[in-house]
Amino acid sequence: MPGGRPTIRSRQVAGELRRLRKKAGLTTGEVGSRLGLSQAKVSRVETGTSGLQIDDVTAMLGLYHVPAKRRDEILALLRQAAEPGWVQVHGRTLPEQWQALIEWEDKATSLLHYQPAMIPGIVQTADYARAIIKGTADRDLPESEVDTKVRARLGRQGILSRPLPPTLHLLLYEPALQAAIGGTGVLATQLRHLLEMARRPSVTIQVVPLVAGAHPGLEGPFVLLDFPSDPPLVHLENRVLSIFLEEEPHIGSYKLAWQRILTKALSPERSAKLIADVARKLDGSKP
Repeated sequence: MPGGRPTIRSRQVAGELRRLRKKAGLTTGEVGSRLGLSQAKVSRVETGTSGLQIDDVTAMLGLYHVPAKRRDEILALLRQAAEPGWVQVHGRTLPEQWQALIEWEDKATSLLHYQPAMIPGIVQTADYARAIIKGTADRDLPESEVDTKVRARLGRQGILSRPLPPTLHLLLYEPALQAAIGGTGVLATQLRHLLEMARRPSVTIQVVPLVAGAHPGLEGPFVLLDFPSDPPLVHLENRVLSIFLEEEPHIGSYKLAWQRILTKALSPERSAKLIADVARKLDGSKP
């Protein structure tokens, strides 16, 4: 682990062990008593502050009656725990057990999204999300599968309605406001939803105008996630891969990119006016 810090894989395993223990209805003290470990050791394992040993984790998974396939997935992840970063290959659907971005978003205190081409999923409307899911799929999806994906995407947004939500800062490149995804009516509704979201105290939305010229955001979208006590992460995604970066040089590079893009962005107030103007024009263009 770089610098002695827990890596994203070890943090993921630790969090999953905590979830599985609670699902099994056991306390850390009960687990320690049954496995011959101290309660403090079990707590350190679950917070990632103690090195994860294969024997200890295997014993915990057995105690929690975790199915063999799931157990093998967790142990495989644990064996790779010393390696920084994490690459996830997309299948037709994301693995139920490791919907990594959703889990890390749920733990984050701050989310910084840069998106050049579309409105990010964390603030999408149902119709906009449906159009994205159907339009980017490599096959015709059954409506039931589309519905499931839309619900999953909208479910991510629940973190923004918590009593203490994470702060969300969106930087959108102007073309993201103009791509008529789902048609002009769907896009207009989506833009008005953005304006509603921007009124929340925990949400900031800014637009990088086309006239801004060259900036690091031209290289693609990214998400920076900060946590209360754990190191930050960067999430990147393309058609076939989800990538988590955690090494300090990589984090520093994306933080610098964010700051440079931010200098090109309109203020939140001017951004809101631009979004509202685009929505009004779209309303006027509807048949």
